[in-house]
Amino acid sequence: MVYKSNSRYRIWSNEENFDPEIFLSEISNKGIVLKKTAKVSSFQWRSYFVKKTNYPIYEGIFRHLFLSNRCRNAWNISNYLIHAHIPTPKPIAYLEMLNYSLPYQHFFLSEYLFDSYNIEIFIKDDIYSRKGITLEDFFNTMKEFLLLLWEKGIYHKDLSGKNLLTVNGKSIYLVDLDSTHLINHFTIKYKIRNLIQIYDSFCDFVDEYILKDLIFTVLNDSSLKELTIIYNKIKELQKQRRTQHLRNMQSQK
Repeated sequence: MVYKSNSRYRIWSNEENFDPEIFLSEISNKGIVLKKTAKVSSFQWRSYFVKKTNYPIYEGIFRHLFLSNRCRNAWNISNYLIHAHIPTPKPIAYLEMLNYSLPYQHFFLSEYLFDSYNIEIFIKDDIYSRKGITLEDFFNTMKEFLLLLWEKGIYHKDLSGKNLLTVNGKSIYLVDLDSTHLINHFTIKYKIRNLIQIYDSFCDFVDEYILKDLIFTVLNDSSLKELTIIYNKIKELQKQRRTQHLRNMQSQK
């Protein structure tokens, strides 16, 4: 990893030849805006995915001074995932802009996954069959992916389809890592939360027996009676999650 700093910025990079001056000069006019909110913008720049914070300068300084671990979480977690052999877009660089030596804004750059889809769209729009795989193939990959995450203590607070990408259904990539954490003791509570999110992503268009098989397989250290209780609880909590989501959508109108 390469570290550089000057009066304008400081940068941690996994690529020795990455030029922050070229990046900063081009991102405003050559970066393709993918999403923009009051707090965060995302871009495609060259072969990179870029996430940039948009906080007002004083709020940005406060966050980067007192919540620095949270600001750098995606960068730190993505490097951990790569070393743990968990599929995620390769982290390229983390750059903090400075104002009188105080960080107020940051950019996180990672590999741009060309021709990728979130897994919900991949299944819902029947892309998987055009890629030459079956639903069974895909959900077997999903099982392996979940078990690997849990084995390594990786907890994503929103493990829904929109935060999981695939190109061909044979590998699944974890993205949106700001809400991802390492947990020393990965209890059933965290597993159920993840499974509610996965179930919610697919239950409208995937046969229930497929999702039930997924849940029973990844929780195979429980008894059949326990699995049945857990499965019914997941379905109940998924309905509550969906209801709350609809309420939130209506309140924003």
